[in-house]
Amino acid sequence: MIVHSYGSAALLIELDTTADATALQERMQVRPPAGTIETMPGIRTVLVRFDPSATDAESLARTIVDIEIEPPTPSELTTDSVQLRVDYSGPDLDDVAAHTGLSRGDVVDAHQAACYRVLMVGMAPGFYFLSGGDARLRTPRRGTPRTDVPKGALGLAGDLTGIYPRRGPGGWQLIGQVVDDLWHPTRIPAALLAPGTTVRFTAA
Repeated sequence: MIVHSYGSAALLIELDTTADATALQERMQVRPPAGTIETMPGIRTVLVRFDPSATDAESLARTIVDIEIEPPTPSELTTDSVQLRVDYSGPDLDDVAAHTGLSRGDVVDAHQAACYRVLMVGMAPGFYFLSGGDARLRTPRRGTPRTDVPKGALGLAGDLTGIYPRRGPGGWQLIGQVVDDLWHPTRIPAALLAPGTTVRFTAA
């Protein structure tokens, strides 16, 4: 863990893995250190905003370094899981199976067995980065990105799962397509998922 000052009222915490960043983010949401205003996750970072009248950067940094990086227990997390239905017939499912040494069915089973958390939204408006997948499914991005990825496509890259919000280019390994509506203008909130949401996948 490396702690950097980030302006006069924030710290940027760099961690070794996505799992560590997710665990620290969750732990700080459950038990935020004194003076913390907000935590914002990245792929392997957590940005911590604080109130300078309540704490200072050095004191907060020492507190954060002492935090045990382990996920909160289920009883500490209050977010209900969102279940998403997936058509597991993606064009890269065979490639992922070959890379991991698993069968197509084992890839699907492993993907459905894990519990995910929305780590962040970015890259394109509404693109969801999810952490928490089975380590056996760690897969590199495609050597040549596609110019046209369909809306709702479900992809793997490294230790992350991603959901494409709309049609467009992309280089993740596509194993399926989410059939649920992730965004609806008349729903409150309009977005079905948000950072911190717990997600489980099931076959459509």
